[in-house]
Amino acid sequence: MGKQLEDLAVELFEINAVKFGSFVTKAGLQTPVYFDLRVIISHPRLMKSVSSLLWTLVEKGKNISQICGVPYTALPIATLVSVEENIPMLIRRKEAKTYGTKKLIEGQFKAGENCVIIEDVVTTGSSVLETAKDLTDEGLKVEEAIVILDRQQGGSQNLKAKGIQMKSLYTLNSLMQHLLNAGKVTPANVEDVKNYLEQNQVQLNSKE
Repeated sequence: MGKQLEDLAVELFEINAVKFGSFVTKAGLQTPVYFDLRVIISHPRLMKSVSSLLWTLVEKGKNISQICGVPYTALPIATLVSVEENIPMLIRRKEAKTYGTKKLIEGQFKAGENCVIIEDVVTTGSSVLETAKDLTDEGLKVEEAIVILDRQQGGSQNLKAKGIQMKSLYTLNSLMQHLLNAGKVTPANVEDVKNYLEQNQVQLNSKE
């Protein structure tokens, strides 16, 4: 899968989903690299490639009854996975409706069913944990999250501490290495990111 991941990394770079400069993350941290994966909705073929590769992270033969994309960027990816793999999908609302059923989780499910969470980028893991809480509050089991990019700033460890195993297509370092191999970034860019990660680990109570 190495060549596929490198090709995908280059495509993400070329559609400007990977940006270099000076940015502020949702956690309030300055960062030299930013990921805007929302742009993939304008590239259907690429979005399909992402969803297909992402699903390969799930253990074969595992009994998965539901999937749920973290709103909002992961929703189209989760939708594609649902259709391609014929697995029911749930939608977690940012806030419960104030009318009608007033549901927070949309879709049909039974208590005890196993639900895999899909996310685009994880920093602290807080968005995944918020989604997992709402799902488990409804009686669902959440033991696994699959993500496109792990920024390597504490998210995987934070999720593991809450009983959720996270698997990612890329870590920030592996993505940078793919881009370096393809001649899209310089060794100096890679070193800047490495130094940034060493100096910017975040706590669980930080907002992602």
